[in-house]
Amino acid sequence: MKNTNRFSPSFLRTACVTPVIALCLMLTALSAVVETPVIGAESKLPKDPRQDYARYVRFRPAHRQEVTLNPPRFSWPFLPGIVFEKGSVSSDARFTLQISKTKDFKKPFVTVNDTPCNFYNFLPELKGSRKWYWRVGYGSEGKKKKWSDTRSFTIAKDAVVWDRSKFDHVLDSLESHPRILFNAGNKAAVLDIRNTDGYSEQLYRGIISQADNAITSRQYRNFPKTDDKPGNYMSVSHPLVFVGFAYLLTGDEKYAGFKERILTIASWPKGGESSPEGKGHRLKWNTHMTEYMGFLYDWFYDEWTPRERKQLRESLEWRLDWTLNDFAWRVEGGRKVSSRNIGSLCSSHAYQNILAIVPGALAICDESEVARQALEIALHYIIGISNGHGEDEAWMDGPGYGNGKMKWLTNASCSLQATLPELDLGKNEAYSAYADFFARITPIGAEHSSFGNRGFNERDWASSRIHNFRRVAMLCDNPQAMQNWIDTLKRFEDLGKNASYSQSPYIDYVLPFYAKTPSPSVESNPVGIFPVEGWISASSAPPSDYQAQKDAVSMVFVCRPRGGNGHSFRSENAFDIHAYGKTVAAGGGSTSNLSDFANDTMSHNTVLVNGREQEAARDPQTKTCGRIIAFEQGANFTYWAGDATPAYGEKTGLGKFVRHVVFVNNEFFVIYDELEMLPGQKPATFQWLYHVPACRDFSFEEDAFALDYAVGKTRVYLQHFANPKNLDLQRLHAADGMINPVTGKDYTETSKRQSGKVAKKKMYGQGGAKVPATPDIDHIWISNKTPKRSTNFLAAIVPYREGESAPKLTRINNAAISVSFRGKETSISFDASSPGNITVDVAAISGTGS
Repeated sequence: MKNTNRFSPSFLRTACVTPVIALCLMLTALSAVVETPVIGAESKLPKDPRQDYARYVRFRPAHRQEVTLNPPRFSWPFLPGIVFEKGSVSSDARFTLQISKTKDFKKPFVTVNDTPCNFYNFLPELKGSRKWYWRVGYGSEGKKKKWSDTRSFTIAKDAVVWDRSKFDHVLDSLESHPRILFNAGNKAAVLDIRNTDGYSEQLYRGIISQADNAITSRQYRNFPKTDDKPGNYMSVSHPLVFVGFAYLLTGDEKYAGFKERILTIASWPKGGESSPEGKGHRLKWNTHMTEYMGFLYDWFYDEWTPRERKQLRESLEWRLDWTLNDFAWRVEGGRKVSSRNIGSLCSSHAYQNILAIVPGALAICDESEVARQALEIALHYIIGISNGHGEDEAWMDGPGYGNGKMKWLTNASCSLQATLPELDLGKNEAYSAYADFFARITPIGAEHSSFGNRGFNERDWASSRIHNFRRVAMLCDNPQAMQNWIDTLKRFEDLGKNASYSQSPYIDYVLPFYAKTPSPSVESNPVGIFPVEGWISASSAPPSDYQAQKDAVSMVFVCRPRGGNGHSFRSENAFDIHAYGKTVAAGGGSTSNLSDFANDTMSHNTVLVNGREQEAARDPQTKTCGRIIAFEQGANFTYWAGDATPAYGEKTGLGKFVRHVVFVNNEFFVIYDELEMLPGQKPATFQWLYHVPACRDFSFEEDAFALDYAVGKTRVYLQHFANPKNLDLQRLHAADGMINPVTGKDYTETSKRQSGKVAKKKMYGQGGAKVPATPDIDHIWISNKTPKRSTNFLAAIVPYREGESAPKLTRINNAAISVSFRGKETSISFDASSPGNITVDVAAISGTGS
């Protein structure tokens, strides 16, 4: 918190006052300023080089970054220019990685020659210096290299050492079968872990129950002989793993039938409907058959005959080869690299597939060159990139797909770590960073999230958290992740619903053998900022403390360089608000995977220009869509600002959209928007959007331009103060709000068609209740009546409990208000010339006045 003396030296020189009076004036000013935080230029955040073309794999570590891991995790763009101008390029590219203590690279400490992998990470501890330089040479084998710019990084004094130089030799020393999750030496102890761990005992009962359900099912009894019919063959093969693991746990012959069935699957030829994604039917789920076959091949290796082993191994081999060389890493038989591969502009499916095949690769990597290659690529990727949908601090897909995709990361990581403890994967900082991110963007008890597909389904993302957070807690000795896992289970109890165990409980069953369970504790700071990826989560209580969250107020805010793509939405400078156990403001409509409305900016709590959305965010080659430009946390406030201007694109005519937010006294929010058209553009109408799920008791005072509503037992008072006489309000409910009142764009018909597609499409393992195509949401549009080239919105949003005295809000001017609430009077100003109890110097932060 900073304090600024309002009396400048020039004032004291020119004012007609005696030195004594001047001194008294200065002391009076200083005493008043002690209670008056001024938020100015010191709060500004510098742009990070990783924020340009952020959707692509870029240079990690960033230039001049201080790293807390030694050696740091490395990656670099597949192409020197980062952006793929064509859909694919030749795969003959090779890279040379050099790390040096000196800028001239005369004696590099590390040189990795001609690797085809732009995320190579089998690297030694960097010794003898704190500051290091690194560069990458681009060039095919035998051709002259083109060197990247030289970048530097500094190793923190307390950096964790993670020597990865011998990881290729670790793979050479794999145990004989069985090796995945247990080996011949510890098999009995691992499988008996239920006798000493209570949660493993619960998982034991769940696994047996699922195995019993599987062997009595029609599908199991009438197991398909061929895979000539389209379908989700993951649901055919996954139950066999439960049956096989039940057989390991009990020895009961009634479970032995999985053997003939997995051999039937292994007999199916390339190109059938059960083939990995892209080879047969286009369902990504079928790639997981490589995972399940790998487990069963390994666990029962000694029980398969040589002929059966060969059959299983050959099936695994061509499946691994397809995923590695025709889908996730390479395409066209390994000849090309697609822009959607894991090393460039990573697609959701490529990411899931490279992780899903890890058990299959582990199973036969000592017998198959392509399996060894797949395992090495996957391991480099898990270490160096970890997540293709965000930098090292966040996950762009929101809680639904984000937590869901993280399942495949923790599946692969735990399988690797239990098989090869020497890897020490828990030293990878990314796991804990992602857990912290997901804990904060949906504090426990939050009902909805607007930032990605399947966000209107708490049970879905909470189930995925249960899958992931205990694993992170044990893998990384993370007490906050353990607290979140425990309290997420409590949330399910409050909802009166059974908590889902993980989709691969056989992994969770063995974890206590390899790692201790940390003592739980909550986050020390309830406010989290993810500046590189552009997220803010500000709460009055730790997000993993469920009991505290019942009495908490929080906002989650996005302004992301990546913008909305994949399973995230075009919604920069948007927010969700949760208060006293209810979600009181959230956009995205149904957030369905197929919803065009969810993707459109009009469905989110942000701004439109003449009814037009964030159009530039549609283009994956857009350099940036925005960023968090300022942040400061004080004793009675948290402040941040997001600049979402580039997300809209020049065609909209928008020249500036900076949104300033102050979270005051851990109780309410004040939002100030700066909007300006580009030079030469006509005056515009700006739409300030606000979306409320399950709204009731809605009232609107036109004279004060204030609305009051309730969600459950939480009430919200929202009032606008900047030029209120020039504002207009439209309240549109459910489907009515899916028609843009300015442009006429109508999403109701596409929503109906998409709802029908969802009903026909059986999506395995997504969990949660069905979400209606047009859920009960009020869509509130607030617009300036008279078009303007530049304007401001100033709004206060005050949640309060039903039965509690409502807040009293007073307009001071177009940039300042006073709020009387719970016995406190607080003035908030966005005009440095008219200071309040909390003052934001907008001109110092974003370059313009009020």
